[in-house]
Amino acid sequence: MTLILRRAAAARGLLAAAAAVLIAAALLLTGLTAYASASAGEGVRTAVTAADPDERSVLVRGALGNDPQARDRAIRDAYAPAKVEAARFGFGWAVKGAVGNAVPDSDGVVYASLVQLDDLREHAELVSGAWPASAKEVTLAQPAAAALGLTSGKTMRLEDRRTGHVVARKVSGVWRPRAENDPYWLLVPDVTAGHLAQTATYGPIVSEDPAFFAGASGGWLVEADLANPTLGSIRRTAEIAAATREDLKRSSGLGSSATVTTGLPDLADRLNRADLVRRSTLVTPILLIVVLGGYALSLVAVLLAESRKSETALLRARGASRRQLAGIAAIEAFALVLPAALIGAPAAVSLLRLKYAAVTLDAGVWLVSALVAVGGVLALTAPALRRGGTYVAETTGRKRLPMLRRAGLDLVVVALAALSWLQLRQYSAPTGAGGLGIDPLLAAAPTLGVLTGAVLAIRLLPPVARLVAARLNRGRARAALLGTWQAGRRAHAGPMVMLALAVAAATVSWCLAATAQQSRVDQAVQQVGADLRLVEAGGSAPAARAGQLAALPGVRAVLPAWRDYVPLTAGADPAELVVLDTAAAAGVVQARDDTTGGPPTELLGKLAAAVGSGPATETLQHGWISSTGPVRTTAVFADGRRVDLGETDAGEPRAVAAGGPGLLGFLVESASPAPVRWRITGQTGEWRADGQTGISVNAAADGYFEVTGRLAVTGKEPPPPVPVVLTGAARAAIGDITSLTVGGHSIQVKVVATVDRVPGTTGAAAILADRTALDSRLFWDLAVLHETSEWWISGNPSGLADLTGLRVLDRRELASGGDPFGAAARFALFGAALGAMLLAVAGIAADARATARHRSVELAVLHTLGAGPRLLARSLMVEQALLAGLGALAGLGVGLLVAAAMAPLLVLTPAAGRPVPEALLEILWGRTVGSAALLVVVALGVSAITAVSATRRLPAARLRLGEDQ
Repeated sequence: MTLILRRAAAARGLLAAAAAVLIAAALLLTGLTAYASASAGEGVRTAVTAADPDERSVLVRGALGNDPQARDRAIRDAYAPAKVEAARFGFGWAVKGAVGNAVPDSDGVVYASLVQLDDLREHAELVSGAWPASAKEVTLAQPAAAALGLTSGKTMRLEDRRTGHVVARKVSGVWRPRAENDPYWLLVPDVTAGHLAQTATYGPIVSEDPAFFAGASGGWLVEADLANPTLGSIRRTAEIAAATREDLKRSSGLGSSATVTTGLPDLADRLNRADLVRRSTLVTPILLIVVLGGYALSLVAVLLAESRKSETALLRARGASRRQLAGIAAIEAFALVLPAALIGAPAAVSLLRLKYAAVTLDAGVWLVSALVAVGGVLALTAPALRRGGTYVAETTGRKRLPMLRRAGLDLVVVALAALSWLQLRQYSAPTGAGGLGIDPLLAAAPTLGVLTGAVLAIRLLPPVARLVAARLNRGRARAALLGTWQAGRRAHAGPMVMLALAVAAATVSWCLAATAQQSRVDQAVQQVGADLRLVEAGGSAPAARAGQLAALPGVRAVLPAWRDYVPLTAGADPAELVVLDTAAAAGVVQARDDTTGGPPTELLGKLAAAVGSGPATETLQHGWISSTGPVRTTAVFADGRRVDLGETDAGEPRAVAAGGPGLLGFLVESASPAPVRWRITGQTGEWRADGQTGISVNAAADGYFEVTGRLAVTGKEPPPPVPVVLTGAARAAIGDITSLTVGGHSIQVKVVATVDRVPGTTGAAAILADRTALDSRLFWDLAVLHETSEWWISGNPSGLADLTGLRVLDRRELASGGDPFGAAARFALFGAALGAMLLAVAGIAADARATARHRSVELAVLHTLGAGPRLLARSLMVEQALLAGLGALAGLGVGLLVAAAMAPLLVLTPAAGRPVPEALLEILWGRTVGSAALLVVVALGVSAITAVSATRRLPAARLRLGEDQ
């Protein structure tokens, strides 16, 4: 024991470095393990909250048959104890009389979506009126009421198309959803738009009258219990839903009429993939710490063995066996690893609990701590297991290159890293190969890449040193020449390898963090399309909304818009149609340049140029309206505005005040059952009219039109085809087209560009159209005018909370959010980068100190031959600077390559899906290069201190020259 203590005291500096490396490695590895276990829960909870409504529920539809109560009971029993809410759907009913702005089908019929809903009052709030007091009253969703021109207190007439029977029902109230993402609204998908996409069916119109539901179909919404979700509970819920679905047709009696839709299996699969990515990426920093900590500890062990070379050779010469030497080294190593193993795990968990209360000190953490201890003992004991030679061979033998490098196996690491990088570039989805619970490629490829930086740095050191020495040999820089020569003859390059690994880890961490942050910004820009997008909760804007928004402080521009869905090929999801004034959109609409084929202003300018002077709009001029009966006239403008020009009657003409540009025409409505003649004067251009029959008529010789019911007066010449922009997915689905179906009717279009994404949309298939052109065409063809349903705003306005009926999408707020799944990997990588820097500093300090002690004889000889202390100190500095610089450059280059391959794969949305648009590598050059420079400066600082200390000991070293011979 005395021998062990004396050996330890003589090498206390290197042993202290070994202890520091062990404590840092234990702290980091146990902390990463504990964090990996605790980080899963937060990600799952966030993903479930952000999941689509259909991914949190099961929707069942089918015929009610002769015994609706029995089928309802059977479905509730099948999904018990989950909460089930039901609906009944009437069919064959149409709206009779005035239909407001609703667009009828080709037969002139507007159908009514009549429905009976369970628990409506729990999920909706009244906008006006009251809930029904009897079965003779109905309520409407706000968008449907606006489209049909109904308000609370009015009476609507409904016709049974099967019998022709007409009934009148009072509208007792108008309501809107409390939360649009509530799965409950899957029962009535028309609640948001007020009508079913591409149909003339408007609703929902909610009634309790059983007369509407004879022979009706039913719907049931089953809400899964996801209050405290885990991956296991979601997977079990999805499996139960799938099993119930298979047996439901038989057990419920719905038979072939049953349709069951749910996104629960999709949610479970997506979360499993996201968790696989999370686990795989959390293995990456653990592997980095294992590699870096193992190398640092092995480096200290080698330096320790070199410093004890003479002592060990003497012990061998006096009969010490390899087992005895290994035993002494093992006891010494055990004394170092025991404190690290006992302190590291509790300390790591305590630090993590300051931020993550869910972190626990479980058996897995202790197992990792034990593995660190075993690895430390093996690393420190391994040099003592080497077969020894004679005393003379041990003390005078030339240093040999490491075995792996002599065999060329280090180049195998480079080849594997290159292959992994190529595979990552073609990577599509994670795979848990062999039941490992991680994706081996995603977990190992970054570590292989980081190791490649170290390997390349070692391989490049001798030729670079020779090149630099050849350059310096021509000059008088003796310190630089000596330093580069010393660097080139090294058997190992500890500082360079440590720096390469640390810089690569820091580079990957910074790049991933920057890429994730920029991706959140890109996602927010893509989803919102402007600084703010305000969506009308009722589907259409009140008359004063434009003025209210323009008056808000901080508003620079307000752009009215509307959107709809356009059917593509059979079986494909419809494309989202965004319609706005492209001429006024510059400076308001935002998008990432690559998604729109260049700056969005160029795309908008191309659309605006294609519109040109095509749409036939006029300016409302001063004039007079006259009629032979009671008629109400409304001026219609291309931006969705409607200006009520008042009511006229026989002998009661009405003056028209001059208005703004963009006039599309006039809507003329007569309540008289007999034809009424109507005329407007003072307007420029030629006009024609479309009646309810859909037949165009021209004015009589005296300028009068004959009105029966409703008449749309438009320009005589048809507008040109509407210029549109398609995404690649929409173009692939519909090919070379000349028309699109908007609102159930074909509209002539002209494709002017194809882009990757349309601003303000998240689906792959989307269409952008100019509002002036499309409004003109819709009004001319169908007498249809889409009111503004959303507002795109430039600026940072205040006072939005005072406006009601708006859903606010704020680009800045969305960009400030996060994704827990990706955040776990980034946090772990930053921890690994910090640990890598600490381990690198410890390794560099140990190497510098050991190198100076080992070179003491060489330095003393050089000093005796006339080299001054300053020259020798500068040579040591040059040597370390060359090693540090080469290692930092190699680590920086490889780190950027690894980040480029990894970053797009590791960024996920809060719902654990792929981001839209795809993430692009973002490099924070200042912080990335700064981290590398900081490590180089630290390495040089440690080297400077060691060099000065070594030169101060030169006189004593000269006196001891030859004492070991």
